[in-house]
Amino acid sequence: MQKALDQATAGETINLAPGVYLQNFVSKRSGESGFPITITGPKEAVVKGGANARVAEINHSYITLSGFTLDGKFDSSNSASGYRDKLLYILGKEPKVGITGTRIFNMAIRNAGGECIRLRYLVKFSEIAYNTIENCGIHDFVFGDGGKNGEGVYIGTAPEQLKDGKNPTSDPDESNNNWIHHNFFDTQGNECVDIKEAAAKNIIENNRCTGQKDSNSGGFDSRGENNIFRLNEIFDNKGAGVRLGGDEKGNGINNDIYLNIIRGNKSGGIKFQREPQGKVCGNTMEDNSKGDSVGSHGSEFKPTDPC
Repeated sequence: MQKALDQATAGETINLAPGVYLQNFVSKRSGESGFPITITGPKEAVVKGGANARVAEINHSYITLSGFTLDGKFDSSNSASGYRDKLLYILGKEPKVGITGTRIFNMAIRNAGGECIRLRYLVKFSEIAYNTIENCGIHDFVFGDGGKNGEGVYIGTAPEQLKDGKNPTSDPDESNNNWIHHNFFDTQGNECVDIKEAAAKNIIENNRCTGQKDSNSGGFDSRGENNIFRLNEIFDNKGAGVRLGGDEKGNGINNDIYLNIIRGNKSGGIKFQREPQGKVCGNTMEDNSKGDSVGSHGSEFKPTDPC
């Protein structure tokens, strides 16, 4: 796989045959708008990673992955060491220059020690759609490693990570305008989608989200601003259906949450930790254990009011 990717140029496609691939891969160069570099295959093409902690890493623009499986469980033994840490890591490596045009379509993505998919350092205008994303955060949530890492899709960089040396600069991570839609999430770990401080204008719609297990967070979480959550079904999570609010007073505000089905979540329907928020209306809520509108500012919102 890596040899083929090393040689691929804009507009070319790498076709995977059915089988198990015990190797990781890293992008070599960018495609072009309208002419991406594509890796595609059937679900029976299962990439389990090699020597690296990340099964797949994208460091360039206009890369498309479609159809095949990323599976972090590479060892038959039932131990934490038998799982790769990250399944798909999308990371900009040029200072002040991000990645754009990543497309992840119709894939099975499962069994991550930590995050299933990470978008980090100015990742913009990506599309993640029609995927099944399951069993994230196995190191912490199954084997008790002590943290709460295990997102389905993690967008941005938490403030405490900005100076850890993994980003080219320590600027706030404005990973903006990404579109996450028509996915099925059953993380059995943490958030289905987690949007960090400074990440804005991301659209999260038409997803089904369940299996989240952190009571302090939610199925979806926005610590960034001006993000949209609409037309999702968010159900049977240990946390809230949606959690809003970041580290500082101005973080996690002006988000829109409308026309969602939010049911059976153990820590409430929508958890409002910061205000103001944007359009919050038209949500169908039922059987959320602590109420439909909870948190420090929960009393200020009526999520079921008509839009």
